[in-house]
Amino acid sequence: MNKIFFWSVFLAFSGSKALRPLDEINAEFAVNLYQAISLSHKDNIVFSPLGTILALGMIQLGAKGKAQQQIRQTLKFQETSKGEEFSVLKSFFSAISEKKQEFTFNLANALYIQEGFTVKEQYLHGNKEFFQSAIKLVDFQDTKACAETISNWVEKTTDGKIKDMFTGEEFGPLTRLVLVNAIYFKGDWEQKFKKESTQLMDFTKKDGTTINIPMMKALLKTKYGYFSESSMSYQVLELPYKGNEFSLIIILPAEDVAIEEMEKLITAPQIWKWFSEMEEEEVEISLPRFKIEQKLDFKDALYSLNITEIFSGGCDLSGITDSSEVYVSQVMQKNFFELNEEGSEAATSTGVNIPVIMSLARNQFIANHPFLFIVKNNKTESILFMGRVTNPDTQKMKGRDLDSL
Repeated sequence: MNKIFFWSVFLAFSGSKALRPLDEINAEFAVNLYQAISLSHKDNIVFSPLGTILALGMIQLGAKGKAQQQIRQTLKFQETSKGEEFSVLKSFFSAISEKKQEFTFNLANALYIQEGFTVKEQYLHGNKEFFQSAIKLVDFQDTKACAETISNWVEKTTDGKIKDMFTGEEFGPLTRLVLVNAIYFKGDWEQKFKKESTQLMDFTKKDGTTINIPMMKALLKTKYGYFSESSMSYQVLELPYKGNEFSLIIILPAEDVAIEEMEKLITAPQIWKWFSEMEEEEVEISLPRFKIEQKLDFKDALYSLNITEIFSGGCDLSGITDSSEVYVSQVMQKNFFELNEEGSEAATSTGVNIPVIMSLARNQFIANHPFLFIVKNNKTESILFMGRVTNPDTQKMKGRDLDSL
């Protein structure tokens, strides 16, 4: 059997009417995928719904029959669109890929093909047109060299933050095609937190135990909402990045509400409700400085969403190649998400801590227990990243992270 490996790499720092808008597709799929992932991951989560849509889109471009149908149904592409949704993706790239001084957003796709392996010209052209995908020839028989080549590309695309993506063990003599997708986002806050205001505070983890972590503090005027429904109350806070092209949305349940109960409430319409109903208010914010780095295997999650055919040896990927024995072996993401006072840069300075003088602001947003987060593009309302924080201490902060506190 020939195998296709699909790997996705995502990095984030915090931080036509006939077709269904991409934000609708994106939000619905984000919620469904989040629910599937959360079933098997009990701690911190970070993933890119947008990147996963691109992954499935690149596969669907060459899929036919049941394989194509399952992807289209899961993404809720309209039956009458016949591939026109790729034009929407192309327009989306143009909308968010403009070079701006306020932030850095790089989205790159590459198609690694076994030397001598014939991939249909139409598929290569489609990948380049709709996904801006580069085509690269490699020899998967030399697993070490191949792993190094692709890992170096990933490292370069993510500004050196994700290293050694592949070891070579992922490839074998039957590997023929690898799709790699990397997203890099880096943005400073529109209103930065002062480093001297960061204090050590207790954070109550999901299991009820507490840890002492750096908690950033600020009094900001920003979009905020207090909601109460389904016998639970929660707060939603928006922190825009510089330039207001992107925002971080934090959903914080009340202290007596388990994060699992909060997760059951999430739907795409609910997310849009938060976006539309938050209002500018003065808010006293306490938010943990944290870092999440993890690798996710999406195969089980996609199975639960009824995307199964592409993993079968008998699937129809004849739009990619005439070979009848090509299938997707794995769908992986490696993710890195960091949140700090600057928004994007890790704190490097040390100094004496200055206690924060707490104000009498009416709204207090104290994220000292598990919460959910979303990074969205404000122009398109598309969700770039989504996740939850149940233990901000998993990165085992040392030295410079704590010296100044």
